[in-house]
Amino acid sequence: MPERIVVSFRGTAALSQPDSTDAVAPWPGRRGAPRAPAPPSRQRGAARAAGGAARGEESYLARALALKKRAEALGATLCAWSAQTFSFEFTPDDVEEAVLLAALAAEDAAVLPDARFAVGIAQGEMTYVGEAGRFTALSWGQPLLVAVMLARVALPGDVLVDPALPAVISGELMTLGAHRGIDGARRVRGLRLDAQQPLRRQVAESVARLCKPPLIGRDAELAELAVPPGSLAIVRAEPGAGGTRLLHELERLLAPSRSLFVAPIGASREPFGALRRALARAALRAEKGRAGAPALPDRLKPALARLLAGEGVEPRIAAEVLAVWLAPSDVRVGLLAVDDASEVDAASLDAIALALSPGGGPRAVARLGRSDPLPAPLTALTPAATVTLGPLSAPGAQDLVRRLLDGCIDEAGARRWAARAPAFPLAVRELLCEALESGALRWIGRSVGPRRRSAGRGRPPRTMTGAELAAPPALRSIEGRLRLLAIGQRTVLTALATLGGDASDAAIDALCDGTGAPKVAAVQAALLGAGWVFRPEPGWLRLSSRTLRDALIAGVPPGERAAWHLAAARVVEDHAGVLGLADAAWHAAKAGDRRSAADLAGRAGRAAGDALLEGSAAELLAFADEQETARDHRDGAPDSSSSQPPTYRTPIEVVGDAPEPQRAAPAPIGERSRPDALAAEGARGEGAGDDARAPAAQPDDTSADFADATSPDVGLPCGDASGDLLAKTTESPVMSMNDIAVRLAELAKQALVQGDLRTLERLVGELRRTGEHLDLAERMTGLISLGRGAKEEALRRFRIAAEADASPSQRARALLAYGVALAAAGRTEGALLEALSALARAREAEDPHGEQACAQFLAQLAAATGHEGAARAWAQVARLASAEPPS
Repeated sequence: MPERIVVSFRGTAALSQPDSTDAVAPWPGRRGAPRAPAPPSRQRGAARAAGGAARGEESYLARALALKKRAEALGATLCAWSAQTFSFEFTPDDVEEAVLLAALAAEDAAVLPDARFAVGIAQGEMTYVGEAGRFTALSWGQPLLVAVMLARVALPGDVLVDPALPAVISGELMTLGAHRGIDGARRVRGLRLDAQQPLRRQVAESVARLCKPPLIGRDAELAELAVPPGSLAIVRAEPGAGGTRLLHELERLLAPSRSLFVAPIGASREPFGALRRALARAALRAEKGRAGAPALPDRLKPALARLLAGEGVEPRIAAEVLAVWLAPSDVRVGLLAVDDASEVDAASLDAIALALSPGGGPRAVARLGRSDPLPAPLTALTPAATVTLGPLSAPGAQDLVRRLLDGCIDEAGARRWAARAPAFPLAVRELLCEALESGALRWIGRSVGPRRRSAGRGRPPRTMTGAELAAPPALRSIEGRLRLLAIGQRTVLTALATLGGDASDAAIDALCDGTGAPKVAAVQAALLGAGWVFRPEPGWLRLSSRTLRDALIAGVPPGERAAWHLAAARVVEDHAGVLGLADAAWHAAKAGDRRSAADLAGRAGRAAGDALLEGSAAELLAFADEQETARDHRDGAPDSSSSQPPTYRTPIEVVGDAPEPQRAAPAPIGERSRPDALAAEGARGEGAGDDARAPAAQPDDTSADFADATSPDVGLPCGDASGDLLAKTTESPVMSMNDIAVRLAELAKQALVQGDLRTLERLVGELRRTGEHLDLAERMTGLISLGRGAKEEALRRFRIAAEADASPSQRARALLAYGVALAAAGRTEGALLEALSALARAREAEDPHGEQACAQFLAQLAAATGHEGAARAWAQVARLASAEPPS
């Protein structure tokens, strides 16, 4: 017979006439003679006792039969019945029904506590003996013996379960400690079942009873954040210190005319992504409210529509939309709150900075980490106030515990649990959630207390690791809660975290498709009740904290992360607008799918360029270029160009590498923007050491005496419409590999002068394949990155080339190229130092062409910075270097 769960009940059944049977004879007297009959008064008492016993017998039998009916209704079968014990068996899957039957008998309010059934539960294989009816199948086995012994040693109203019960081992059943007794010659030990909350599912539901307390201990910070209109205030707070809650409380206290809450969205790569979501949610709230959405001028209505559609507008126009949306009303001004400002996309921050006008614009409050630098778009603003949120005081933490538990815990308990967590609001709340879900705390009615006397008293002190000390205060409790979470619910949360922690139900369901996880609709009640997520708008879920998002991402096994990101890239591509493809590109790069990453980033970059988002367009196109380059030059090893681990806050240029999945080739990326004038002029100057035989174009603000000797030979057109010169050069049957390399180098220089970055990229790729002029190819690659706006990547390449060991002539070229790149990035002092070093190397190598190029670049640099005398002096040096040496 298969395994069964056996539930045994022991009651108290007294004999109705104890003196009428030989089996229960009175004790003999001292000499063995029977005792004398009791006096009449004693006989009357005995009669009353006999009547009570009869009523007890009837009560015992009636309650046993009623329990038998309940057991049959729950699907149980009667397997044994004796004078004072009877047992039922359930299938192993019916553990909840078995526990429910035991709890009903133990908690029967209609019976006095001393007269209630004592219950024992065990599980194992049973042997079939015989059938006595539809709901009766007599059987015997070790589970029956164990369950009966547990019932015999249990106190009335207690349920003892076998410690080896699978549901106990898995933690599905909640217990209140151990109980020991002796049954005959055997020692018996069982675990006391919590009859009021027997199932962990019921215990987890207690988390939904946690209250939302008022903000505690932050009155001084709130007063300091009431800054004048048009100014910026900064809130610095560690994760879990209550910074987000402080922003919401400030909004409630200031009662602004209108408010806008801007927070990171997705992977924070989409230009205007955070601002778009904030405006969409504000418009939705306005429609439901009394005031309605603000009336925009006709010229701004198309701009708002483009923003909400994810198409983007010029930053200046977006700032005007913000200013009108948050315009003052009566004496009240608007409030713009920016949460996790270090993760908000740069385009949104640019618009926010432009919208703040001293004396008349909205107030702005931005929350940053304690050590996070102020984002670059906000550095032009001078903060009017800066507050730092630290931990709560000990009384504040105890007050928070009491308020979270709705005042159902006593002072000693509040002090006990407040001391168990770091005094940060999120850490305190997550500790209480973990205690309730694990069963350490028991919330029954209006009483909260430890389930066991040792609960909440702490563990032996140990030395914490550096990672534990640096982790957010609430991380350990969150990780403990996640270990107790059902796999399906955790998978849904992981999908939400992969999408950035704020996503639509449709996107989450699409990402979970194929994983076996339930739909959002099936688990939303449990996730909302446990405080894992909340709904910022209908149809959307948002994780309760950034710490939870990071814990979920860190909990994904390394071997599965690429698959999650690859699926996320496809989901974002299907659900996002054209600018949202930047998020999809980031996910594709994290998955190692560089083809798709380049294609998606290129499409998003071109859309950003159409919207006049020059900075975002340059960044995205540079990222697309980096992905294409990394894909073309893969050798099977991870890309070592990334110096930082890939995270949601890592700059888009340094996303790491992973094995590339097989995907169809994406559509070719379109034209790129031309490099700025200084980069182009410097690029022409850096090639002087290779070829210097033709005059160059003159800048408008320099003298005609500045002869540029860096142009390639005349007669080598790069853009001949009659054919592809690159193909003709590389496929020529009569040119040697060295001749091909020289020809490619000449064509590359001309493409650089003409600003044709796409042709230049192809030429540099072919030049690398020949294995010749690799130093020139490296400098050209850096100039391509510089022309596409990836300044940091370009400077990194040039710096590596300049620091490499090479001959003096090659060092001169590399140093000059590095100086040109520094000048293009606006770092004139560094450019001057590198150009002087390049000049010294050129003179050491006795390279007149290199000396001329260095001197000419120094003349242009001096003229650009307003040093006319120095410009003329360096021009003279360039003329002398180009003069023929005396014979």
